Amino acid sequence: MGVGQSKGVEGSQPSKIERRMVKAMAEKAQSGQFSLKSFNSIIMKFHKIDESFEAVRIVFRKYDKDGSGAIDMEELKHCLKELKVEISEKEVEELHAESDMDSSHVIEFKEFIVLLALVYLLGVSSCSGSTSEPGQPTQKSRIGLPQLEATFDTIVEAFVFFDRNKDGYVSKEDLVDAINRSSPGRQGDKIGLERFEEMDWDKNGTVTFKEFLFAFTDWVGLEDEGDDDFRREGGLGI
Repeated sequence: MGVGQSKGVEGSQPSKIERRMVKAMAEKAQSGQFSLKSFNSIIMKFHKIDESFEAVRIVFRKYDKDGSGAIDMEELKHCLKELKVEISEKEVEELHAESDMDSSHVIEFKEFIVLLALVYLLGVSSCSGSTSEPGQPTQKSRIGLPQLEATFDTIVEAFVFFDRNKDGYVSKEDLVDAINRSSPGRQGDKIGLERFEEMDWDKNGTVTFKEFLFAFTDWVGLEDEGDDDFRREGGLGI
């Protein structure tokens, strides 16, 4: 499944988890702790980011019993258990629904990356017996892969770089402006508009961190099974 296969619906109301993520991203942007000057510095890290994603694929494939490139709810629970993510069944169901970008009722690999990011960044329960609601920040969850956690922090920094007005969303203007700053004189407007269309999954005119991360997996060359069109097209293109 590529980013271009958007099935989003305009005007849909944000979920509880999405509202919490937007708030968390706005707080990170307003904190001033990030000092990224150019997106090119993130591009230089693409190889290591891709490596950390591929490490997760090993676990994902183990539970993708039929080799379909997707896992169902029960397989997802086993994956999370292996990664030492201990959350309630209700939390798994809500995270599954939030990460199922194409509403297929199964989780493909890139969607699994999104789900793990939500667990890590929102601090969804990381120990048995927690009563925190999904999306309620507590402590950062341990997902059994420190390198992946560092990757998520790097991608947050990239998102914050694009979020010019620090409201937890990236707008079309934000993205075009940031890409123009990184690549002056190289058709920045055209590239920015194309990339925004890829990211704006629900076509509501703004991009959340979840949508940004899903597109980011393509930028670094990550593929779902049999999905290599974007890699041939050259990734981000800046």
